[in-house]
Amino acid sequence: MKAIYYQQHGDVDVLQYGELPTPEPNADQVLVKIAAAAVNPIDRRLRSGELQGYIGRTFPVVPGWDFSGTIVKIGSNVTNWKVGDEVVGLAFTWSIQHGTYAEYCPVDASAIALKPPSLSFVEAASLPLVSLTAWQALDEFAGLKQGQTVLIQAGAGGVGSVAIPIAKYLGAKVYTTTRSENFNYVLDRGADHPIDYTTHDYVEVIKEMEPDGLDVVLESLYGDKIVEDAIHLTKNGGAVPYLNNEPPELADIASRRIKAAFIHHRPDGEMLAMLMSLFAGADLPAPRVTTMNLSDAQKAHEQSESMTTNGKLVLQV
Repeated sequence: MKAIYYQQHGDVDVLQYGELPTPEPNADQVLVKIAAAAVNPIDRRLRSGELQGYIGRTFPVVPGWDFSGTIVKIGSNVTNWKVGDEVVGLAFTWSIQHGTYAEYCPVDASAIALKPPSLSFVEAASLPLVSLTAWQALDEFAGLKQGQTVLIQAGAGGVGSVAIPIAKYLGAKVYTTTRSENFNYVLDRGADHPIDYTTHDYVEVIKEMEPDGLDVVLESLYGDKIVEDAIHLTKNGGAVPYLNNEPPELADIASRRIKAAFIHHRPDGEMLAMLMSLFAGADLPAPRVTTMNLSDAQKAHEQSESMTTNGKLVLQV
C-alpha cells in the first residue's frame, strides 16, 4: 500500500512516501480503506520525537489518527459492522505504528462511527480528534451550561474551530483569541468576543469585561504564564481543561475550588456518532478545510508548524 512513514524522529525531511505492507486487523478491529486523513499538531510532535514517555513507537511509523473511509475487512470479534460501511473515526493508540496517512489502516471497532451521507469524506475526516477533544473538555469535564462564559484559546485553529460552535451549542458566551484577520471566521463559528492577542492583552480585556471571572477556560496554548493566567481568569468553582499541559502548581486551584486537569482525547464511537449527527444536521458548522494530496505530507507538516492554519488540514488518500 502507499503510505507516508518515518524510520526515525526528526524534522519534516524524515517523512517518506512509498510502499509498506498492508496491515491486518486484529479480532476487535476493522481494516479501513482510507479516503482522507486529517493532519493534527500531535502528528508533527510525535514525528519530532516528543512524548516518548507516554506514546511508544514501532518503526516504520505511519502518522495520523483522524480518518474517513470504507471498511474492507472485519475482525473475528466484530459483529456490528460490515464490509462496505463508510465510516469515520479516531485511530488512536498508545503505541503508534499503523496510522492513517496510508491507503489502509486497522482501527478498533469501538472507535468508529458511520459517515453521514451529507458530509464528504474530507469534511468527515477533519472532525474526530478535534470534536471529541472539545466535547470531552467542555461538556464532560467542565460541564459548560447555558448562560455561562468560556474562553477558547486559538479560535481559528483546529480545536478552536470546533470548540467555538460546541460551546455555543451548549449555550455559552464565547471569548476567543485570534488574529484580527481571522475575526470573520471565528464570528461565523459563533464566537461572541474575538480578541486580537497580537495587539491586546487578552487577560486584561477579559478581566475588564468579566470582572468576576469566566466559568471555563479551554487552554490549548503553551507557556508558564499562559497556563497560570488560565487559573487567574477563572471564577471560583470554575473549570480549566488543559489540552497540552498539566495544571500549574498554584494554591488558588484548591482554595478557589477550581476544577483543573490535563484532558487527553479518547476514542469513543458512540460519542463520535452523536457529534457527527450534529455536524450533519447543521447544528454544528464544520471547520474550514485545506486539502492536500497524501504525497504532500511534508508540505502539510510545514504548514502545521507555521501555526497559521485556519481550520483543519486534510490529506486525500
